[in-house]
Amino acid sequence: MKKKLQLTTGIICWLLFGIILINVSHNSTWITRLDQLGYQLTQPTFPLKTQIMIILTHFGDPIIIQTFTILIALYLWWQNKFNLSLWYVLIQFVGYSLVILVKYNVLRIRPTNKLFPANGYSFPSGHTFATVIFVFTILSLIFPYLHHQSGKIVWKAIGALWIITIMVTRVYLRDHFTSDVIGGFLLASGWWLFMAAFRHQLSQWLIKPITKIF
Repeated sequence: MKKKLQLTTGIICWLLFGIILINVSHNSTWITRLDQLGYQLTQPTFPLKTQIMIILTHFGDPIIIQTFTILIALYLWWQNKFNLSLWYVLIQFVGYSLVILVKYNVLRIRPTNKLFPANGYSFPSGHTFATVIFVFTILSLIFPYLHHQSGKIVWKAIGALWIITIMVTRVYLRDHFTSDVIGGFLLASGWWLFMAAFRHQLSQWLIKPITKIF
């Protein structure tokens, strides 16, 4: 039942992502309105707010997040949890290749008048994608040790706040359009859910070469 729900929700996420992708590619009017609405919601702009946003956006930097992913993977490996270690590396790094693949097919130019330097193409947001995968990873590691529903709710709220904060900073700093961060969220969520649905099979496939060596 859980696997079916994960697959269904993952398909919905990717269908919604596909709708946004097609409309971004065709410069649809409603995408422009969505981007304008998101930008307006992050206003006004002033120096102190901009400095805070710059600090916060680093918590979604793919390079920083991938570094922490490697550290977590090494810790899990040290704990002899080889399948988990390989699993989280796979889901972050292989997943991020989806972002690059889409970026270099859509070739969307970033917004003008950026408040913080950003290179490459705009759709989807790499910061958002990496953050979503990392937050889901942290929650999946923490939840088995939480025996009260209230604790899980608190951690879910923290995770949601982290993701939303990164999404807001990317739009505020004009490094991304609103549709970029929504697209990044949907792509990451769909990827995580699909991978989670087949986690057992993939984990066994990943660990098989390791067990042959050791």
